[in-house]
Amino acid sequence: MLQIAIIGIITVLVAVLASSWIGGKKPSDPYNPTKPTPTHPTKPDHPSPPSPPASGKSESLINNPPLLQKGAKGKYELVAAYKTNKIYNPRQLQWDQLLVRGYLTKASLLNRQEARETGIVDELVGPQIRVKQGETLSINLNNQLPDETPESCENILDPNEPHCFNTTNLHTHGFWVSPQGNSDNVFLKIAPQANLDYQYKIEPNHPAGTYWYHAHLHGSTAIQVSSGMAGPLIVEGSRVPKVKNGKVTSTGDLDILWKDKAKHNDANEKILVFQQIQYDCTDTEGQSLNSNDCKGAGIGTMENYAGLNSFNSWGLNNYYTSINGKVLGEIQVNQNEFNRWRMIHGGVRDTIGLIIKELPGSSQYTAKQTVDTCLSYQGDILIPASKVAFDQLTSLPVHTIAQDGLTMPQAQPRTLSVFQPGYRHDAMLSFPSTNKYCIFDSRLNIDDEINTRISGEITPQLSPNSGLNAQLLGWVNVKSTKLKVQTAAQFLKDQAQKIGLSKEIQAQLAQLNLSAFTDHPSLMTREIDNLIRDRPKQRSTFDASFGPNGKFGYRYADHPGIYSFGETFTGESVVNGKYVRKLEIGKVDEWVLTSANLGHPFHIHVNPFQIVKILNPDKKDVSEAISEPATTPNELDDVQYRGLKGQFKDTIFVKPGYEVIVRSHYKKFEGDFVQHCHILDHEDQGMMEYVRICGGKFDCNADLPGSHDHHH
Repeated sequence: MLQIAIIGIITVLVAVLASSWIGGKKPSDPYNPTKPTPTHPTKPDHPSPPSPPASGKSESLINNPPLLQKGAKGKYELVAAYKTNKIYNPRQLQWDQLLVRGYLTKASLLNRQEARETGIVDELVGPQIRVKQGETLSINLNNQLPDETPESCENILDPNEPHCFNTTNLHTHGFWVSPQGNSDNVFLKIAPQANLDYQYKIEPNHPAGTYWYHAHLHGSTAIQVSSGMAGPLIVEGSRVPKVKNGKVTSTGDLDILWKDKAKHNDANEKILVFQQIQYDCTDTEGQSLNSNDCKGAGIGTMENYAGLNSFNSWGLNNYYTSINGKVLGEIQVNQNEFNRWRMIHGGVRDTIGLIIKELPGSSQYTAKQTVDTCLSYQGDILIPASKVAFDQLTSLPVHTIAQDGLTMPQAQPRTLSVFQPGYRHDAMLSFPSTNKYCIFDSRLNIDDEINTRISGEITPQLSPNSGLNAQLLGWVNVKSTKLKVQTAAQFLKDQAQKIGLSKEIQAQLAQLNLSAFTDHPSLMTREIDNLIRDRPKQRSTFDASFGPNGKFGYRYADHPGIYSFGETFTGESVVNGKYVRKLEIGKVDEWVLTSANLGHPFHIHVNPFQIVKILNPDKKDVSEAISEPATTPNELDDVQYRGLKGQFKDTIFVKPGYEVIVRSHYKKFEGDFVQHCHILDHEDQGMMEYVRICGGKFDCNADLPGSHDHHH
């Protein structure tokens, strides 16, 4: 067990929280913040740096996050606590020891003394939680983070000043459930040493798919999620599509094509949570060593928002994105066997351009040879990689079958998959050779990324000063088999045939047509056009300003300047003196999403939206599906928007100068929830909005939930 000095973690932790933000609202400039030098919590004794992942040890193996086990009464216990573990630092070829907030992968790991004094040794990713359609998901969220002080929490009156770092709650991102009571209610607060029973009633027709859960208390969301308080949330489906007279009369769940009935599990399913775990390194005296280099001696923690508030901090400090808590880890697959990869962007502020490249002649490579060779194509500050050589590597085709948990009408083959914070992609992959494969985060076009400067100059996303600007995320180790090569269409058709689906469904799947497995009827019909013609459009415009009085929020026609969450509002749409967007239950609305400054990922709770069109500054629709070049997908304009027309999502990146036109149907659930930017420190500092669905049982003028008070 790692030992620390007698002084417990809690005493110094609350001092950090009190000192970090008293005396000033926010860093003056989110691009170049003046970084305070806070005292840090007492750390575990210096760990002995183990061998790097390239040694091939099992500690570098990327496995699915552990499955959280139900308790005796069918309830999950999800424990929030300080965890400790190591993370590989490729910049220094060593491991960094971390002490960060997280969710325990097993409730039985909870040791209250360790939670307060040393941190509990556990994986850096949260456990996976699975639920079936028609079930009620019961989760007891047990907050074992150290206590707050009045200075760190109650005494901070501005709701948009980061605060209450050890107070928390739970958001089921993408779930189609009620936002009221103890369901997906982000206005609830769970204080340290308290717990709350959440109950999410999953509808029998809830879309089966890939979702995720994470902390969502306004004021502490970013620091908790960037520490690793996130995990996969899977809704399992078993509905079989129904066909009458050659037409699909009732859609089913794509899960049935993957379920292995003999083994009672989802065969070949990989759950990959991408996280950007940020940390500062300090020595035993609490003195800063370096923001991204613990020198094999210090401990990495994240105790204030200074680093998070720099748009370029991730790229400029050359951090690496982890997959399930592993940096440069190994994924094992079988040759010519289709895998379903459930990929979740559980990070805060980084854009990922996922591309998988085959290393020629590498079948006999060791783990170290593979990582070294992949890195040689990535390039770094000292050794610029050849763009030509990188492009000449064969890119593995990936067939995207769902986005944000929602099955797509048509599987889309691509070599580049773009993830913004909050995005999920389900994809089909098959590795045709026993060569090794590199998983890269590739540079995108300038305005497709979060990490750009105000001047418009490109800040390399993850590899500063590299001519290539790609970064290695991990690698794939392919085990030889006697399986024959099969196309994605053949695989889907064969699976349908095996489980006895109709000839019509088989024929559709043979064309990569997934319409028999989609969840929401299209809102892009003549009937809906007529319904919304006379309804006012819902407009959501992000805006941000910088400098000593920097501000994050929205623009409204009847409000001067930028409006931040919870401020006094005097316009038309007001409840309790705050702006509230009121939506009528049962109606369909068209939304126009824009951004006045920088690109922001728009996310709304409860109901997904369908993308009608995405207009660039020249008013050209860039959401149509287009064939990408086999070798240079990065050169496509608006690469992240291609093929999104008609797709349902819950999160979409909005570029400045663009109009993202979407439609949403408020089918069932009334109550208060939020929409916000999923760069979560933007949300914490005011880029969030009350949304209310009402007009049925819920009074449109009811009082707002007590979201700004600190009663627990």
